[in-house]
Amino acid sequence: MSVPPPPKPTGPPPGQPVPAAPPPAAPATPPVTPAATPPVTPAGAPAATPAGAPAAAPAAAAPASSAAAVESFGQRVHTFLKRVGKIGLGLTPAIVISAGMIANEPGMAQAASNWKNGVAARLDDGIKQLLPQLISTSKDGWIARDREEFERVLWIFHREIGALRSTLGDIGGMIDEVAASYRGFWLRMANLGVAAVALLIFAKRLQALPNTVVAGMLLEKFVTLGVNATTAILTMLLSSTLKSAGEVITTVVKKRHQFGYVIPGGQAAIDFTSITFDSAKYPSFKAPPKPGAMPDGHEHFDWIEPKQVPVPLDKP
Repeated sequence: MSVPPPPKPTGPPPGQPVPAAPPPAAPATPPVTPAATPPVTPAGAPAATPAGAPAAAPAAAAPASSAAAVESFGQRVHTFLKRVGKIGLGLTPAIVISAGMIANEPGMAQAASNWKNGVAARLDDGIKQLLPQLISTSKDGWIARDREEFERVLWIFHREIGALRSTLGDIGGMIDEVAASYRGFWLRMANLGVAAVALLIFAKRLQALPNTVVAGMLLEKFVTLGVNATTAILTMLLSSTLKSAGEVITTVVKKRHQFGYVIPGGQAAIDFTSITFDSAKYPSFKAPPKPGAMPDGHEHFDWIEPKQVPVPLDKP
């Protein structure tokens, strides 16, 4: 039979002082105090930050529109010209002049597409399908002359809608032509810049040699003068095109101002939104109960058309 070993003493050895009790450890999670509790805010409202706390980072700004975010062709070419200007300092006038011709060409292209496809095209297919349906629906329940008048007005409306669609398409075409003028200008400037780079590099190589330094300086001045003169000519051509477009727009504005005096005013003005028609002197009309039958009250109906007396067949 085995005897278990005696338990080991847990206290300090005899003759040693008893150590002091260790201080209580700090809790891992600090207690929540009422001051640290964030206030409850309504749904959708921003939460208030406590005093002394760092402010929250602002929300990221909304992305810009696609037309404004896309860098235009003119901006890219102008950046290229500024790099070329570091080779030849004489190109500074051309860079400054061409900077005034930078425009939002992607925005113009988008506006032209909206006028052509978003506005003018919507007046094409829908109207062509709607008007024949209106004419076929209005075949019943009308007096013959009233139906003819209604059909005539519908076709006039169709004609005017076609003219409006053509005008809206022309507006989109004008905007597209202005954008094409800017694109053509910057395309020529890009070709001019590429040619200038090649000639300026060749001129700098000539200036590096003692025997051809004068020829290199003359070539650089010739290239810079040619680029500046060509830029001025292209800018004047583009300005004349924009001036013509501005005259067209000014003419349209003048006509719109003149149309304001064509509309009757004073006692001759008619407010068609509140106009009423007195139909007491006109006979009332109701659709017949079935096709081929006479409407109710036809015996008291006064026909506006002249009466036609049938001629008997037995009389010559």
